Amino acid sequence: SEQINAIASKYSGAVLLQKKLKDVEPIIRIEDVDGARLVLEFADEIERMLGSKMKSVKRLADTAEDADLYHEYNASLQFDYFNALLVNTMDEEGNFIELGGEFPLEENEHFNKLSVNTLMSDIQVPTNVYNKDPNILNGVYMSEALNDVFISNFQKDPTLTWQYFGSSAGFFRLYPGIKWTPDSNGVVSFDCRNRNWYIQAATSPKDIVILVDVSGSMKGLKMTIAKHTINTILDTLGENDFVNVIAYTDYVRYVEPCFKGTLVQADLDNREHFKLLVEELHMKGEAKVKKAMKESFRILARANGQGSLCNQAIMLITDGAMEDFQSVFEEFNWPDKKVRVFTYLIGRDMTFSENIKWIACNNKGYYTHISTLADVQENVMEYLHVLSRPMVINHDHDIIWTEAYMDSVLFKNKAHSLLLMTSVAMPVFSKKKETLSHGILLGVVGTDVPLLEVMKLAPRYKLGAHGYAFLITNNGYILAHPDLRPLYVDGKKLKPKPNYNSVDLSEAEWEDTEDSLRTAMVKGETGTLTLDVRAAVDKGKRPLFLKNEYFYTTINETPFSFGMVLTRGHGQYMFFGNVSVEEGETFLTPVDKENLFTVDHFPIWYRLAAENKPGQFFFYVPNAVYCPTRVTLYDYQAMCKNAHHHTSGARPLLSVSHRQKKVELMQPCNTEYPGFMYDTSIRETNSIIKCGRCQKMFVLQQVPNSNLVMLVVQADCDCSRQYTPITLDEISEDSQTTRVLSRIPSSCKPPQSYCENANDCGGACGIAVSLTLCFICLWQLKPEI
Repeated sequence: SEQINAIASKYSGAVLLQKKLKDVEPIIRIEDVDGARLVLEFADEIERMLGSKMKSVKRLADTAEDADLYHEYNASLQFDYFNALLVNTMDEEGNFIELGGEFPLEENEHFNKLSVNTLMSDIQVPTNVYNKDPNILNGVYMSEALNDVFISNFQKDPTLTWQYFGSSAGFFRLYPGIKWTPDSNGVVSFDCRNRNWYIQAATSPKDIVILVDVSGSMKGLKMTIAKHTINTILDTLGENDFVNVIAYTDYVRYVEPCFKGTLVQADLDNREHFKLLVEELHMKGEAKVKKAMKESFRILARANGQGSLCNQAIMLITDGAMEDFQSVFEEFNWPDKKVRVFTYLIGRDMTFSENIKWIACNNKGYYTHISTLADVQENVMEYLHVLSRPMVINHDHDIIWTEAYMDSVLFKNKAHSLLLMTSVAMPVFSKKKETLSHGILLGVVGTDVPLLEVMKLAPRYKLGAHGYAFLITNNGYILAHPDLRPLYVDGKKLKPKPNYNSVDLSEAEWEDTEDSLRTAMVKGETGTLTLDVRAAVDKGKRPLFLKNEYFYTTINETPFSFGMVLTRGHGQYMFFGNVSVEEGETFLTPVDKENLFTVDHFPIWYRLAAENKPGQFFFYVPNAVYCPTRVTLYDYQAMCKNAHHHTSGARPLLSVSHRQKKVELMQPCNTEYPGFMYDTSIRETNSIIKCGRCQKMFVLQQVPNSNLVMLVVQADCDCSRQYTPITLDEISEDSQTTRVLSRIPSSCKPPQSYCENANDCGGACGIAVSLTLCFICLWQLKPEI
């Protein structure tokens, strides 16, 4: 002990540092950190930053609507534009190909070192959309007006990243312009209308019951098309939506029995779980839809407190119906027609098409006929346009924010460049009087916001060695948190976890066993909470026992809540010295600057030393040495090979493949594992370790004035053990109903408009609502019109 202390004193310069501290004591001060005030200051900064993004998006929406209002549709329009896939492409003679003219590109640090054109946007069109279709050409020509606004927004707010307009016709205008790269098959599968920001902005939150006919007549290609239709509908749902899937023949069958009679949150895990169950559906018996239709209405009627409380719809997927089921609708849905019914006729047989049409047209829905797999995507998207009608007619321009996601489209094959983002988006409506009753959605404008930039507004150096800040959505899912681990190692590659953007706050703050913190933040409350926590540090190998104070509040005008942690002891006080910002700059190394706003700002040896007893040296061993006291730790973001799980009604349901595969797949799982730490009350101990038929003795003694122990072990036999995590069962089934799932976003609007032209229902011929009547109605609803 004496020798170690002498060496440590000599080479650490501890005595010199203490002397220097004495010299500057007259010019420094220590103040209490007011967590309640600090959390509000940080939240205000974040609110201002996000507010500037919303203003940029509002300018884009206004410009797009005005441009459309004064644009006259021209079916024979000829117009050359910059197609992102074709720009800077020449033919064999050295001439630029059509739609692929010269488009200057320069590498730009702000846009992740990609080659971009900050003076112009360009157009991406999916492979399955004809890039010279009249609807595309008219939309592209109209939206040229956005170029000046893109540039102006970027000049006003240099922190802006990608700005864009996604058209309901299928094209995607992106600023700054880039050269789009197809996938390995030469296909551009990206369709802006499938993106979460587009779908959320286009519709209010929704409760959906999917009814699928699995009778004997649905065998073969019909069932393949039906399953693809269900999966496509599921892909249009998000965290703010609720869903269930029912299969029917002569009896009603929930595809997931645990979800019987209720709706579940349509997060990624539950959607993927439904897809796996739908894949296993088998056909038999005779189709009797009446019972299933009644059960669907009952589910939606019971949705109070479990659903989105906004739009409600039933999706009927079948190859025919013997009757129109008028009595069912008279009992459950008429005259208010609060539940829309969308019908999808599968297959080439049109025998019962009139009944299927009638069901949709008399319940404010939409009818489509799907005879091939290629028809599915476009036909499913129609329901979004119908649900958006009340918003368009009433001109409800709600701004939406998405959950966290990785910008995988632009940064594919660059795992190190994957950034967690959120998007802010706003719908664009047609304001033309002649189409007002049709409620035409032109598209959605938006911009991306890197979450790292947001969290820089709550720097860790103000929060102490163990302090940190975090953001969650109105659904309790993490946007930013130092313990969020969205990537995992697969061989030599880093890959996104399949559920990276639906990690619940309770999976990172797992010591909040009563969900007190989570519930308060989901409800958008402001307050404080104190918890005794076991913090797992050093990649989960070392436990720290801390008393954390949580401060939280809502970010106004967004669905987000902001939280902040201060640790008693090393987060209670702020040290102020007479040092200029420039002198701070001089002693920070490049590594320091990179890590200033990350979990590594306070490296592990610093965090561990902060908990050490004053007056003694702390020795850090990179490879943890396990000491006597065993502590149980949990990891709710683990990845396991071939993990076995129990299906339950809890969140999350994991994407477990039921197909037998030779390759071992990594799957999300919850694990329990041991951590070890030294009990400082033990000065000396000895014991015997038994290893099967042999045993060995050990003696352990504390090294005074340090955190070290000396361990002497008899080397007669090998008793080393590898501790493997224990895979936990899922959370109890009742958590789906007892946990506060979400806070209803402000974008929740009434599901109907009195002026809606409900006769526009896909195949039905009817008299449109009088424009005069519609204007009178709107005058009553909105005097300013």
